[in-house]
Amino acid sequence: MWKRILTALVLVAAALGAGCLGGLLHPSVVAPAIVPVEDAVLDDPPVYTFPFEDGEETIRIDPDPAVYAGAKEADRQLYLAKDLPKEEWIPIYYRAFVNDSHQEPFYADLLAALREIRDREGLDDDRYLELIAAFVQSISYETDASIVEPKFPIETYVDGEGDCDDKSLLLAGLLAREGYGVALLYFGEEGHMAVGVGSAGCFYRNTSRAYIETTNRSYVGIPPAALADGTVLASDPLVIPVGDGDRFYGACGEVEAIERALSASRDRAGELGAELAARGRELEEERASLESLGARLTALSRSGEIREYNRLVPEYNRMARDYNDAIGAYNALLDESMATVDLHNYLIAHAHDRPGSYLRAREYLAG
Repeated sequence: MWKRILTALVLVAAALGAGCLGGLLHPSVVAPAIVPVEDAVLDDPPVYTFPFEDGEETIRIDPDPAVYAGAKEADRQLYLAKDLPKEEWIPIYYRAFVNDSHQEPFYADLLAALREIRDREGLDDDRYLELIAAFVQSISYETDASIVEPKFPIETYVDGEGDCDDKSLLLAGLLAREGYGVALLYFGEEGHMAVGVGSAGCFYRNTSRAYIETTNRSYVGIPPAALADGTVLASDPLVIPVGDGDRFYGACGEVEAIERALSASRDRAGELGAELAARGRELEEERASLESLGARLTALSRSGEIREYNRLVPEYNRMARDYNDAIGAYNALLDESMATVDLHNYLIAHAHDRPGSYLRAREYLAG
């Protein structure tokens, strides 16, 4: 969950002096800003190693300690000289964290590291966006009720942790600087934040954007059924544009196939589970009947009642064949169930590898 926004409505008075034309002018809004702390020191900047596609990637940069320290000490309250509707001041507040100019060298260094991976791996715009998302998603999701304000993106990077708004601010800042049409998705009713990116399909609710969840590893374009605490995102978000670039996400067709395979495998696993449970009960009944008849045959053999014994042997053999056939059918269902569960779990666990997941999903749907 996110942290709340601190605002204050301050009274502004013009201080006019003799012979002065303007006096002291106050802006209508004073947003959070970083003032670098000179001589600050940053020990052991983080190193991030995270899964991407069929391997792992590593990010290592050296953020400016003065900017990081300034972000830590920044006044995060939003001061308003006049009352504004929330649709106006909420975007001002969050964009201040994303776009503080002192963070530009941090963004440049981090993007240089990400571009090196892009160029080495020959990533197109879709896979590059997924790389950036996978990196941000790999940062530990932590929420602290005692911290009531968002972090600047440089803080989230250096701290190695953040909650939904912290990580969303970082991702939106990176994507905006790489020319993607990106926005923050602000869910006021549910206290959540995510990222939306311009896309060719897989539009989220009232937006023309694909949803990106930053709190865990997930596919671009597939929103969560519920958040980790069980919250369902039922409201339309306030869309806060951060970047108006013309790059967009074009892999929605493959993502939609993955989503169909996830849904179909989940439903089929449920059906198979119920059928296996019913067949398991039937097998237990058949086994009990077979064992009972076997015990009777043993007793008849020992007592020398050969005529009755011979009369029941064909019945026992028929029941044994039926039981073995039922076991074969049960095992076939069990194999299908295990394959279905394995496919579903694979797709869930490989959100960092959309191309590979799509191949598995396509094969499953075709079968």
